[in-house]
Formats: sequence, C-alpha cells, structure tokens
Amino acid sequence: MSDARLLLSSPIPSENPVSDLTVVDTGHGPLVVCADFYGAAWTWDPLRDVWQKRPLTYAFTGDPLAAQYPDAENEIDKVAATVVDGRVVLAAGDDEQAPALWDLASGELLRGTTYGQPYSGAVTTVRGAGPARFVTGSQYVGLLQVWDASGRTPPQELPCEQYDITALASAWVEGRSLLAVGGDSVDVWDLSRSEQLASFCPYDDGIWAVSVAARPGRSRPLVTAAGGPGELYVWELPEDGDQDGDPLHEPLTGHEDSILAMDTATVADRLLAVTAGKDETVRLWDLAAGEAVGAPLTGHHSSVETVCTTVLEGREVALSGGRDGVVRVWDLAAALS
Repeated sequence: MSDARLLLSSPIPSENPVSDLTVVDTGHGPLVVCADFYGAAWTWDPLRDVWQKRPLTYAFTGDPLAAQYPDAENEIDKVAATVVDGRVVLAAGDDEQAPALWDLASGELLRGTTYGQPYSGAVTTVRGAGPARFVTGSQYVGLLQVWDASGRTPPQELPCEQYDITALASAWVEGRSLLAVGGDSVDVWDLSRSEQLASFCPYDDGIWAVSVAARPGRSRPLVTAAGGPGELYVWELPEDGDQDGDPLHEPLTGHEDSILAMDTATVADRLLAVTAGKDETVRLWDLAAGEAVGAPLTGHHSSVETVCTTVLEGREVALSGGRDGVVRVWDLAAALS
C-alpha cells in the first residue's frame, strides 16, 4: 500500500549511504546537497531525479604538510550550502577534518584549512539579512566560527563554553539571526550582536539535534533539543537577561532510540519539529502544544541520519536520508491529516 505522504524517493548512486544533506535554492529550482559516509559530496535535483558526484579539491591544499600525503582525500560528513554571486558554495567538515569552503560546481577550494585546526562537529547556514554566511562548531575546543560564504576573509571566532559541539541550527526571528548550539548543553546566540542569550541543560546523554524557530503570533521563539534518550525538549527563549528556564512541558517521547537530526517548519500555522532517529522513523511534533502529530513516517530500512525541511513546488516538505542510502521527500501537510 502506497503512502500518500511520500512524494519522492531516490537512492544515492554510491556504495556508501547518506550521512548528511541540505537543500539550497539555486534560482532554477531546489538542489539537494549530500555527503556520503566515505566523505564524498553529491547533489540531487529532485524535480528531474538527477544525481551528480561533485569532486572537491583537497581541503589542505596549500598546507606545507599536504605534499607528504599526495593520495589524501577529503573527509566530510556535515554539509551546508548557500548561493553567492550565482554559484553554490559548500561548507563542509568532519570529526577528522576542519571545515572548508568550496565552489560546488567546479570543486574549487574557496577557503581551505591547515593541519592542526579544530575538527568540525557541526555546520549550518546563517539565516538572515546581509551577506551569506556559515557557522561551524568545533569539537573538543569550544569554538564557533562565522564564515563569509565567499571565502574571502578569515572566519570570525566566538569562544563558547561548549566543549564538544555536535549540532547547530539558525533562524531569522524579528530582525535577529539566532543560533542554537548543541553539545554538553543547549545555548542560544544572537549572531547580530555576537552574544549568547540563554543556556539550557536537559540531560547528560548527548545532544544530537537542536532548533530555534519563531512561533506564529508569538514574539518569543521556541528552542528545542533532542538526542541520546530519544526525548525532545522544548523551551521558550527567555527575555533578555534571563539565562535559562524550565521546559514548556514534559519531554516529548515516541522514538524508540536516539534522535539524530531535526528541523522545523510552519504548516497550517503550527510550528512543527521534524525528527529522525535510529529507530528508522521520521516523526512530527507540534512544539507549542507539546504533542506528536500524525503517524510516524516509515519506509527507511536503517538509521535515519539527517532531515531538513524546505518548499518544493509550493509544498512544505521534509527530506530524510540515512544508512539505507535513499533520500525520501515527505509532504508535511499530508502528514498532518
């Protein structure tokens, strides 16, 4: 029996499954950018169902030590993308490779890295006005870096108290570029002022996914975090000066194993979180009401590693991918019914 909520599905033409994905609007339609588990970059045009492998210049080219490793290849498993001057720019890294920037079409290295730089724990595109930017979070050193997506200038460094950054998410809310940072805790930053606004600590079992998003008709955004216990926590961002607060309601449960990824979307005036997990499911949650929405989205045959929301031909959709190597596109409005 077919699932009316599933709009599209397509297997990545790689022997290695999907580790991360993101979507960028090229001006000619959406383009899905993926990393596979071997560290290769791929794109998928969902409207034509066309996949293309994207070879990338080695990120350490220019480092004197690079000559000692002539056969070395990039190791990337976290990706973000945006458009700069008509070309798609990729920011990517890995827990064994510091972040770097590439022109995705040509593979040209726009800003490389050097040996000894902090490895990448997470990467996201900054939402908001002004020049296109990325944010990366480092492992083991507690460092956020804000990148000019053109690669022309070094990144701005924002030291933070997070020892091991594992998740990042950005939102544009009432004229502010907000950033949620997950790791040992959940921190929220105002990137417009390079200032931390709040910090929350839900549990000690690993945070793998975070979000920050505006609620329809409400001034204070919601902050969410999920991870090891398979629980989803929701807070209201405190007023300026307050550093933490209690969750809006009891943690949301339903996943039978760890939640690995999350994104948000507003559908029918409801702020939804879309979560993906080791239990092979994608699930929807009404964050304000604190309840699950509809039946789980099933069809993946292994751990779902990544999920993101976007608009495809006028529909709010979620894309999911993982260890079964198939990217699926879900109609969120249909999932509400």
